[in-house]
Order: sequence, then structure tokens, then C-alpha cells
Amino acid sequence: MPVKHVTNYRFEQRADGSGPHKLYVYDEVRKSGKFNWDEWKYEESETSAKYFRDRLDEIPDGEEIELHVNSAGGEVGEGVAIYNLLRQKSQAGCRIVGYVDGMAYSVAMDIIMAADEIHMGLGTSMFLHNPWALVSGNAKELRSQADQLDALADASRQLYMSRAKNITDDELADMMDKETMLTPDQCKQYGFCDFVGEAVPDDEDGEETEIETEDPEDPNELVNQLKNELFKQQQINMALQGIQQRRNTMSETMAAALQLAAENRA
Repeated sequence: MPVKHVTNYRFEQRADGSGPHKLYVYDEVRKSGKFNWDEWKYEESETSAKYFRDRLDEIPDGEEIELHVNSAGGEVGEGVAIYNLLRQKSQAGCRIVGYVDGMAYSVAMDIIMAADEIHMGLGTSMFLHNPWALVSGNAKELRSQADQLDALADASRQLYMSRAKNITDDELADMMDKETMLTPDQCKQYGFCDFVGEAVPDDEDGEETEIETEDPEDPNELVNQLKNELFKQQQINMALQGIQQRRNTMSETMAAALQLAAENRA
């Protein structure tokens, strides 16, 4: 059977030690990995704040970091911690350049906001919404959980507003209430990214040049806008599938645990 390689998180540096350090977040952000039924414990998550901290500690202060994100989000606490770890690294002299390679949804959007400079390729997107949780308990416990979710939403909004422009706090809160998908052009308008387009080699000096699309009369621009809309719908479907998959995984885990408990009692 062929081995399947999946990129969840990756830390890269050139063999000669030169060039930027590259961090990739390509999976759900979570504190713990999958549950190992053989060893009866959770595996280490490569998208946790702890794992991220350990990798950042390997990067000397003052060096450039490329942060690549393609994630539908995950646990709010872990994502916010990663954001603050990156900001601390920036304040220590590291220049952080962020790239949205596909999706920066939910708390993954929080993470990319830590970059000093953010690039979005054509067809990429960000997604804003209020945090949600699966909870159980009595009325008092449920009300407490709702208050905690409100506090998390306020904290996320403050994080976005630290970078935002051309938008008020109330307008941003409304966007989060409505669960809003943002195109690259919208992200640039609101200050959530700095560059839209794709990097290509320059003929004169071989360096990369940013191509931006701003002319609404250009036929190619209209084609790109159509591609963006189609890709946006695809990303929405992927996000919904991811949410359903997490619910299914939780259900399967609970069912397996109950079955194992029944076997032990027997």
C-alpha cells in the first residue's frame, strides 16, 4: 500500500541556513492530536500552540519568517495563543510575512493577522464568524458558556480591529454575526491583507514582483472575478464539510468509547 503524505504543519529552512524560515499551517488548529486507542492517549498535535512555540524557539531573533496558511480554523484558544507567539517573535526583531495559500477561516484568520505583511493569492479567501461550541450541562452552565463565547467573540473582534481600516467596530461585529466570506479584494479594502495577486519572476533582475488586479474594465479582470466567485463557493462547501467531519469524528469517538466501556464491564 502506498504511503500517503499529509501536510499538517511544516517548518522549513534552506540547507545552507540562508533565506526565510517557512511555517505551514495546513490543518485544523487543535491542542491535541487524534486519540490513540492502543496507547489510550492523545497524540501530539502539530498545530497546537505548544508545538508552534517549540518551532519558533528554533528560529533566532531578527530573522525573516514566512507564514503559510491553508486552514478552516479550529480551537480558538490555541489559535489566539499562536497569534500572540508570532507577535512576540515580531517584536523580538523577526519580520513575519504571511501568505494565504487557500483558506484562512475562523481562528486561522486570527493567526495570519499576526504577520507584518499579508499576501493573498487569486482565488483565496478569509472567513469571519462568531465562535461556537458543543456543550452540555444545566441551565446555569449553558448560560456561562454563552457568556464565555461572547467574550471570545469580543476578543477576536479586537484582534481584527488592530489591523482593520475602512470599517467600524459595529460593522465588523455585524459581519461576524452574519458569518462573512471575504474575497482578497475585500480583505485588502478592510486592511486584512496588503497585497492581492501572484508573485512572478521579474525579467530584469529575477526578483519576484507582485501582480495586482484593480482595473474593473479589463476583460481578464472580469474573468478573475468570476474565478474568485466560483472558488469562494467551493471554499464555503469545504468549510461546511470540515465542520460536519469534526462532528462525525466526535460522534465516532464517543461511540467507540462507549463500546469499549461496555466490553470492559462485560
